[in-house]
Amino acid sequence: MKKMFVLAALFVCCAMWGQDAVRDNYIPRLAPVQASDTTKVLCIGNSFTYFYDTPHHLQEIAAFEGHFLDVTVAVKGGQTFGGHLLYRPTFEALVKGGYDYVFLQDQSQNPAHLLSEKNKTVLADFEALVYVVKKSYPEGVCVLERTWSYPGSKNGGFSTEKEFDKYLLKGAKKMASALKVPMSPIGDAFNVVRAEHPEIPMFGPDDKHQSLEGTYLKSCVNYLMIFGKPFGPNPSSCDVDPEIAAILRSVAERVVLK
Repeated sequence: MKKMFVLAALFVCCAMWGQDAVRDNYIPRLAPVQASDTTKVLCIGNSFTYFYDTPHHLQEIAAFEGHFLDVTVAVKGGQTFGGHLLYRPTFEALVKGGYDYVFLQDQSQNPAHLLSEKNKTVLADFEALVYVVKKSYPEGVCVLERTWSYPGSKNGGFSTEKEFDKYLLKGAKKMASALKVPMSPIGDAFNVVRAEHPEIPMFGPDDKHQSLEGTYLKSCVNYLMIFGKPFGPNPSSCDVDPEIAAILRSVAERVVLK
């Protein structure tokens, strides 16, 4: 009964909604191997998800490893978890259902604001969204994306980027721990690449949104969160230079698989 009430409330509150936004409409390449399984994935997020169409890079990476991902996307620029609870494309995606994994990416500053107390609704909104997902698909795995800090836009409103990243990590850990969901360490992988390979551009012109290379790294991290094993001998590089892609895959394996 409570589940039906929440879903009904979502439907009623969806009177005002924007159009689903996709930047590149990336078309995954056909893989040279036949898929051995099918995994249903829902990606809920904003521009950090739709820049370079990250979900479909993830789909291609998985395909080259022998897995078919049935991917559904619900995204809108700047959207928070609270906003997604009132966003019609997210509601429609949730109704579609049957997901094995649901990747949840909050507005890029919100996890940091949770600990800096600039936004006191962050955890409650996350709890509400996970509640709806888990009540609809008890066997599905919710994964919270720990996103990256960035030098652009005045360090996300913090005094330094280092402070921003510290709060992002602690806030994401608190959110994941509170709801007992895994955290995808995308921001940690970004930090490793930026420290060890500064020649690889991780950001676009605005020094905030990810570059093509950043998209590939994020996709590799999320792939490993699903399948939990190293990449095979013939991985996809998507549109990234193969040598750079190899570095990014290696970093993703180090961060996720330890």
